[in-house]
Amino acid sequence: MPAHPPPARQGTYSTASGLKEHIVHALELAKSDLEAKHQKANFVRIIMRFPQIRSVFDRLKAIHAKCDDNGDGKISAEEVTAAMAELMNDGRAKGRASIKLDFVKRSLSISEVDEAEETKGEGLDVKQFIVMCAIGFILAEENKELSTFGGMLASGDDAYRRAMTDVVTAYLSFDREGKGYFTADEFQGFMSASKRADAARNVFSDERFAELDVSGDGKVDFEEFVYAFSKWVSDEDEEEDDEDPYLSRKANPLTPRVLLALQLSKTKLEKNEKGVNFTRIIMRFPKIHKVFDRLRSIHAKYDTDNSGNIELSELYDAMNEIMTADDETTVMDKSQIESIFMLSDLDHHGAQEGLDVKEFIVFCAVGFILAEAGGKSAKLITGEVSENDKEYRDAMMDIVGAYLTFDKEGKGYFTSDEMHNAVQSVGKKDAGNLLTPERWRELDIDHSGVVDFEEFVHAFSLWVTAGDDEDSDEE
Repeated sequence: MPAHPPPARQGTYSTASGLKEHIVHALELAKSDLEAKHQKANFVRIIMRFPQIRSVFDRLKAIHAKCDDNGDGKISAEEVTAAMAELMNDGRAKGRASIKLDFVKRSLSISEVDEAEETKGEGLDVKQFIVMCAIGFILAEENKELSTFGGMLASGDDAYRRAMTDVVTAYLSFDREGKGYFTADEFQGFMSASKRADAARNVFSDERFAELDVSGDGKVDFEEFVYAFSKWVSDEDEEEDDEDPYLSRKANPLTPRVLLALQLSKTKLEKNEKGVNFTRIIMRFPKIHKVFDRLRSIHAKYDTDNSGNIELSELYDAMNEIMTADDETTVMDKSQIESIFMLSDLDHHGAQEGLDVKEFIVFCAVGFILAEAGGKSAKLITGEVSENDKEYRDAMMDIVGAYLTFDKEGKGYFTSDEMHNAVQSVGKKDAGNLLTPERWRELDIDHSGVVDFEEFVHAFSLWVTAGDDEDSDEE
């Protein structure tokens, strides 16, 4: 029989120790919930979900970067509070109390895992920010009236909620009593009891306990666990990046902002009650084609050596001319243009060979969504051009909408299964004819098994202009 839920905790939120009591109570509730559903906390099963958890953590990294106004790699209580106010204004905290700065500060203080004493209080790095989000998530689950950053993010976001639930479940694999900590002996007990402990051993080896027990007291609490867990989830990416130079696009400084821009575009479409509909976008192919023709003309104009590609140096000239056409005081950010260039260089030919027409369209689409997201990317040329150009803006929003047909969560990629499910749900002949299994090979350029926004735009430009080559041959 499942245990009864523990009684409500009457501790205070006004002290760090009181907050810790609520965290323990929230873990007890999570344990009772698993038991009520006849489920067991299974770390091995969570390992299988690392890719999905990683995508949510990547989104949190992007949010951290956006909140970090001064670019010092840390976010303060004031910066977190400002971001919470924005979420509250977006309706992500219905029925919850107002934001309290003192509570935010205490949440930050207990999230400062592995922080030197002399730098405490200066803000949270990315891993500590993930700890704060996890704490906020379980506290908001415990108290439906409490406003926390992690709780607000869970509102209406099933992928985030599932990932944070996975984090809690992973922790409870070792703290099976939900008492707020586990020891090395309890970890060894888990390994002995697990039928598939060998699958977890590579991730949670004996050496890992030293990473977990940051305080060195022989116990690992929830905050310490989340801090280490966030690193384990990302370790695979770091190893792959070392082995494969073609995966360097993932390390592009603009990648987190592209992810955030997709999230913002998804929110904007939902707020305007404009659901993504690929069939409707197919009907707009002729209008999108007109915009692509304009981009082709721009590409041809600045392809000064007629190589079929715009080199990075030629791209600088093109951007400089267009950006200063209306405002001579506008300063071109070459580092931004180079970062977008590298994201768009899908064939990895580099700065010397440059971007072909399809990659130039990718360049424009990436610049558009970054400019839409605002902040430090607001001056990107492709966004500025669109500001007073309805035809161009509509076409670019159609591209974003088409992409979000498959990446429904805005997580930065979609799989073949997600594409198949989206096609099945459409049930329209035109979409079914276009989105055939053969199209997947066009989409997955790097053969990674997932398709990101840049790869999608590259293939989408082919679909919109299909038949152009035949027309040219006839003429």
